[in-house]
Amino acid sequence: MKLFSKASEYAIRSMLRVAETGSFDGFSPKQICAAAAVPEAFGRKALAAMVKAKIIRGTRGPGGGYAFLRDPRDVSLLDIVLAVDGPEAFAECPLGLLCKSRNCNKCHASNPDCGLGHVCPLHNLWRKTRRRVMKYLKSTTLADVRFRGRASAK
Repeated sequence: MKLFSKASEYAIRSMLRVAETGSFDGFSPKQICAAAAVPEAFGRKALAAMVKAKIIRGTRGPGGGYAFLRDPRDVSLLDIVLAVDGPEAFAECPLGLLCKSRNCNKCHASNPDCGLGHVCPLHNLWRKTRRRVMKYLKSTTLADVRFRGRASAK
């Protein structure tokens, strides 16, 4: 089961590389994508989504690149996933069933209809897992990742 899209994976990998290098004030998409083993075309799409979400800004032309608009202590991994995948990032059924009530993305429906006329067998497990994953992603910032990386390298 995938927790988020390939695009979010690429965005997180790229931003983790930025965090490791500490180059929050300016980085080249070509260099970051290469260092993060992210196909540049996909990496640039993820960066464009983060520009739209006002996490980073892009500068075109020679000497251009990207820089953070927000302090890395204020950019969570969840911010990145939501910027790239949108607000419904964790709403999908893990079995690929379509929810007819569309309320179960927050699991408020007392008897959500995830498809095939019943709640999918993983609904309750996914609800709990999703909450934990989202809490972890929300509480983990790029600055946290940078400092954790330094601590584990020592």
